[in-house]
Amino acid sequence: MSGVSVICPAYNRSREITATIDSVRAQTHQDWELLVVSDGSDDDTDDWVRRAAREDPRVRLHRVARSGHPSGPRNAGLALARGEFIAYLDHDDVWRPDHLRVLLGLLRADADLAATGCTYHDADGAQAVEFAPLSAFWHPELQVLGPMFEPSRVGHRRGVVEAVGGWRGGAGLEDWDLWLRIADAGHTFRTAVAPTADLLMDGGTRRNRMPRPHRLPLAVLDDARAAHALLGELRSGRYDDAFRAAVLADMRDWYRRMSDSGELVRPLDWDGDLDTEIERVVSGEVKLFEELVLVPERGRYAVARNLLCSRTEHAHRAARLVPVVQPRVVGLVRELAEAGVSVR
Repeated sequence: MSGVSVICPAYNRSREITATIDSVRAQTHQDWELLVVSDGSDDDTDDWVRRAAREDPRVRLHRVARSGHPSGPRNAGLALARGEFIAYLDHDDVWRPDHLRVLLGLLRADADLAATGCTYHDADGAQAVEFAPLSAFWHPELQVLGPMFEPSRVGHRRGVVEAVGGWRGGAGLEDWDLWLRIADAGHTFRTAVAPTADLLMDGGTRRNRMPRPHRLPLAVLDDARAAHALLGELRSGRYDDAFRAAVLADMRDWYRRMSDSGELVRPLDWDGDLDTEIERVVSGEVKLFEELVLVPERGRYAVARNLLCSRTEHAHRAARLVPVVQPRVVGLVRELAEAGVSVR
């Protein structure tokens, strides 16, 4: 087939899997196959998929032994896929009717991987967080520093994933790990802001449970009490305005540099002002010190930033890049440490 293969890893979703399947069947672009890969489900999920397959032969069930991780089912789906393009849909997400049309439009605009916008909702259906247009910008450095593009928003050309080693397992963020390897291989990315997928944001996801073993020391002090005092001062709110101004200045400089490099990918359907969007995001609910922790550092004590990276080599790259793109923020932490947190 010349259309798109949709890969949906599923585990014990029962009747609720039908909403996900129905959202594919309702697409305005109809040249698709849906591969629901059951990860050893031991409830009636497979029965509901079979029922959908009897109604629509484009729906196919494939069962694999239980792995407890979506990478295995996704790789199994890739091996079975017959489409020119691949799209992903997690079993608790749904698409809006124009998702495949928008996604394939991006891929046919000279892209190897594409991502659309989305909405986030909680288990009760209420909006969880706002999707900011800035989340749809892409650059190799953005790809190193932030987890982006949940699978249910993403499509790519056939063969791209296999060429970089396929989906890998781990504690979480396997999507970020994969997109980073695709970027490192020199593939092209295209994005859109239009929300074409509705994603469940659940505090029980693996991303929220995964360990954070990688850290970037921002300030190292000899005394544990001094380090603890610095961390307390940073979280006190007294320095929020100074840090917010530093974040804004750093982000503006960073995005200008990325834009000047010619590699910054802007959403194809967005014509807003970048500086205005950066200011809107920074002035909103930016959590300045959420990822700061106090850790031992070779007999001393560091105020450090957690790096949400699944692999050591990725964490090393992020640690090298953060001081380059956030010099004012890092410098302000170190200034406060050297001054004994007396600076205002």
